This record gives sequence, C-alpha cells and structure tokens, in this order.
Amino acid sequence: MASKQKLSAKEKEALKQEQERIEFEAEELKKRERLLHLFEDIPAAGMLEESLRSGKPFHAYLLYGPGDSLKDEAALLYGTSLLAGCDHLSAGEESDTLVHETIAQAYAGEHSDFILLNGNRKEAIKKDEVDDIQRRFSRTASSITGRKVYVILHAENSSLSAMNSMLKFLEEPAEEVYAILTADNLERILPTIRSRCITIPFHSLKRETIRSFCREEGLDEEDVYLISSASVKPQEVGRVAAGRSYQTARRMLKQYLNVDERSDLLFVDYEYRYRSKAGNDEGEGIRYKDARDENLDTLSLFFTFLVQYYHDVLKNDGEGPSWYHEAVVAERNRDDFVRTCSQSMKIAAEARDRVNRNNDLSLLLAQTIVQLEDINKCL
Repeated sequence: MASKQKLSAKEKEALKQEQERIEFEAEELKKRERLLHLFEDIPAAGMLEESLRSGKPFHAYLLYGPGDSLKDEAALLYGTSLLAGCDHLSAGEESDTLVHETIAQAYAGEHSDFILLNGNRKEAIKKDEVDDIQRRFSRTASSITGRKVYVILHAENSSLSAMNSMLKFLEEPAEEVYAILTADNLERILPTIRSRCITIPFHSLKRETIRSFCREEGLDEEDVYLISSASVKPQEVGRVAAGRSYQTARRMLKQYLNVDERSDLLFVDYEYRYRSKAGNDEGEGIRYKDARDENLDTLSLFFTFLVQYYHDVLKNDGEGPSWYHEAVVAERNRDDFVRTCSQSMKIAAEARDRVNRNNDLSLLLAQTIVQLEDINKCL
C-alpha cells in the first residue's frame, strides 16, 4: 500500500494562503449581502437596479450625498454588477461561477477591466491617475461582458487638471466603458462633469437601521445609542465600538456630564490622559500620523455626542442609557434651558465642523469648553 505523500513546507504555505483567501472572500460576500438587504429600502439604489434591468445603462453616473449614505458601497456594487453583466445589484452570490469570480476579482482589485480610484485621502487625485485609467482601458476587454468599469470615490477631491482629464474621458466615452463617480459635496464637482453624468442623490440611513446593525454586532445598549448618533456606516459599527477613539470620546462625554469624573477637569484630563501622543523613540507611543488620526476621530465623536445630547434635551428625548437620560432630565430642569441648549448645540456643531488636520485640536477643545462654560455662567 502506497504511503501518503507529505506536503513540502512551500506547499503547506500555499495551501494555508488559499484557505485564508477563501475564508476572506466568504466574509466579504456576507458583508456585501447585508448591504444589499439595506438597499431594498433606498430609492437611489432602486434607480441603479432599474438601469441594470433595462440592459441599457448610461455611460456615467454620479452618486452624491453625506458620508454615511452608503453611496460609495452602492457605486461598488453597481460597478461590479455592471461588469459581470447582472440584471440586478449583486453581491456575487450567484451560482454562475463566472459571475461570482468576476465580482470577487473586481472587489479584490484583481480584474483588469475594473479600476477603483479612491479620493478619500489627504492628497488630491492627480491627472496622471485619471490618465492611467484611459491608458489601461486602451487594451481589449477581458470580462465576460466585454465591459470596462471605473469607479472614482470622493471624486471632488481631485485636482483641477485631474477633473479636466476626467471630463475629456466623459465627453468622448468609448463603447462599453462605464464610469461611476461619488462625491460628498456635489458643488465641488465641475458643472461640466455633472452635466455628463446621471446624478443620483443618496441620503443618510435612518438611525434605527444603524441600531439594528449595532445589535447584530453584539453591542450593548449604551454603545448602540451613542454610535447610532455618530453617522457611522453600518459595516463599520463593530470596528468603531472597539476603537480607542470611541472609547475615549464616550469617557469624555461622561466626564462633561459629571457622570464619572469632574467636568471642570475635562481639558486637563484630555491633555494628560486622553490625547494620543506620538512616541519619540522606537517602541514608545504610536506613530505621529496614527496619533493625529486618533485624536481627530476622538474629538469629532465627542463633539458629535454633545450635539446629540443638546438635541435630546431640547426634544425631551427619554432614550439612552440611564446616566445619559438623568443628565438630560437635569438639564431640562435648569432655568432658561432652551436658550442655553440651543446656543451650546450650535457651539458643539461648529467645533465638530472645525475638526481637521489644519487646526490645533487641543486649542479647539479648550476654546469650545470655555464657550460652553460662559453660556452656563450667564444663568
């Protein structure tokens, strides 16, 4: 009887990598299927679905709306479905092997006829990057449909020369080449580009939808309430809840409301306990960029929570964890709470909108706390 041949170390490693790839693709497919379920109640997604059913898609679409509206996810689902020749928005779950593989390869960035360019970054999209799409698409299509699709997320974050190059591509569309652009701010896209696209508006998801995702991730009700107020995308709620930025922002909110610690020490505690600091030596602290990003997220969430808190006070909203609800009731019992809460909500909203890489975050927090304290002193 022949003995079983042993695998070499190289073969074992290849087998392990293949298994990891299969598991990763399965997990990604589940995520896309969950998004598809959400799109059933989004009118804008219905317009994309109808264009697939008609079999006559337009050569360019521009999806626009707030960051938590799932427009980017819709662009990817639509683009991959278009590439695979589906007559509906598809996550790649079809029994047709070619369709499944086409969509999986496109999402993995491994399909020659699908290009994703993401402008969600510090530097603007460059002209060379847009020109490269045309250069790569000059070759014969290899997809099962003969189509080529490019998706540009956050297209408003493009240099003027890149937009002009984009415009030229849209003005002279090649046969079976399709463009899907997205933008948070429609006005930052050149009017000439907008006029050559079918524009589709997307809106923020209902808060209850986000809460459902939070509960599916196993979050407790305190986190469900706070995270659902923070304009977080459904597929990111678990990551956000486990992150240091959210944990710190929640702690800061409790301190601001005098729940766990003294509110008058909030800024001091932020400087010495909460704020992430980059290490000077290897192995000490975290990288400067990571510390900066973490602090941006922390203050953005903290100010968002403050806006929601003052909104809840004004609306007499009884939801939220017990400590939060008690703070809302106490605030409503104060004299002239409507005026002070309205002003405080405006200050918090302005501070939230000023959280960016160009501002001194510690100074912004200090100024905001002083402004909020001055309003309370006027009582």
